[in-house]
Amino acid sequence: MGAIIIVDRDPEFSSKLEKLLCREPGQSVLVVPALGRIADQVAETDALVVVFGPSLPLDGVMEAAAPLAARQPTTASVLVVPKITTELMRQAMRSGFNDVVGADGTFGEVASAVLDAGADVLKRREASGWATGGQGLPDGRGHVATVFSTKGGVGKTVIASNLGVALAGNLGKRTVLLDLDLRFGDTGIMLGLRPERTIYDAVQAFDRLDASMMRGYLTRHPSGLDVLLAPLRPEEAESVTASRLARIIGLLREDADVVVIDTPAAFDDTVLTAIDKSDEVFAVATMDVASIKNTRISLQKLRQLGYGDGLVKLVLNRADSKVWLELSEVERAVEGDIVGKIPSDRLVPRSVNKGTPVVTDAPKSPVARSLVDLARLIVAHKEARNNVA
Repeated sequence: MGAIIIVDRDPEFSSKLEKLLCREPGQSVLVVPALGRIADQVAETDALVVVFGPSLPLDGVMEAAAPLAARQPTTASVLVVPKITTELMRQAMRSGFNDVVGADGTFGEVASAVLDAGADVLKRREASGWATGGQGLPDGRGHVATVFSTKGGVGKTVIASNLGVALAGNLGKRTVLLDLDLRFGDTGIMLGLRPERTIYDAVQAFDRLDASMMRGYLTRHPSGLDVLLAPLRPEEAESVTASRLARIIGLLREDADVVVIDTPAAFDDTVLTAIDKSDEVFAVATMDVASIKNTRISLQKLRQLGYGDGLVKLVLNRADSKVWLELSEVERAVEGDIVGKIPSDRLVPRSVNKGTPVVTDAPKSPVARSLVDLARLIVAHKEARNNVA
C-alpha cells in the first residue's frame, strides 16, 4: 500500500495505530500532530488514506476534509471519534469521509477500517487507470445492492429474500444475503432457515476475521444462497457497530458476485453504512400516500447526504393496487423513476408462511417473474460497472 497519514494531537493514539498499520508489508505511515498543512502533506506524499484522530476538534476536521473529498478516488479519509452518533455519521458523510470509526472499539478495528479504505482507493486508482494512463481493469469486487425503506410493512424483506434466491438459484450468481435488521430480522423465517451462527458470532471473532473465515458464519439455503443472519437476541445487536459492519460488508463482497442487504425501517448509522458501501440502493415504496411521503423524504435526505439518483432507485411494491393513484403520479411525487414494479399476489403471504420464497414456490407467477427481472437488473448493473472499469 501507499502512504497513510495519521493526524492527531495524542501521541499515544498515533503511536499505537502506527505500530498496527506498519505490520502490513511495505506500509509507510506519517504521523502529524496538527491539521495545518494536511492538504499539502497529502499532495506531497500522495497519501492513500488520511486518519483524523479522536483528539482533534470536529469543526476543524470537517473543514480540513472537504478538499480531500475533492481528490477522490485518489485519497480516502477516515474519522476516528470518541463516540459515533447518527448525526455525526451524516455530518461526516456530507464532508466526504469514507468511514467513521469509534475510538471506544479496539485499535484493531481502527486499523482494519484504515486498511480497507486504502485497499478501496488502490482499486479505484487501478480501475480508472490513475497515474498509469491505462484503461483500467474490473476490480472484481462483489456488487452490493441494498433494499431500503424507513417505513415498515412495505415488503423489504420479501423483496430482498427473493432477490437473493433468484440471483443464486435462477441466475447462478454467488450471492450472499445480509439481514441487517439486527434486532428483529425475519430473513431466516422467510427462507425457512434454522440459524446456527449469526452476524453476532462473526463479530465475536472480529479481530481474526477474513473472507475465508467469514464463510463459516453463513447459512446455506437450498437455492445456493448464503445468508448472514441477524442476531438471535435483540441485545446482541449492540455489538454490530458501524465500523464492524463496514468491514463485514467488505469481506462478503470479496467472496461473492452479489451481496444483497435487507435493512430495517430506520435511518441509523448501520443503515447509512450499508448505503455508503452499496453499488445501488433500491428504495421500496407502496401505493399509499403515507409510504410515498416517507419515500420522498428519505430520497431527499439521501440526496442531501450526497447519494444521487445514480445510486438510489425506486421499486414499487404492490404496484397494481387499485387505490386511485397512477404510477406517473408516484414518480412525480418522489422525484424518481421506478425501475421495478412488483404486483400484489396472495401467493406472497402463502410463501412467507411456508418459508419458501415465491420465486421458487410459484416461479411462473407474475410476482415471481417481476422479482427475477429485478435480479437480472442487478446483474446487468454489475456487468455495466465492470465494463466501465
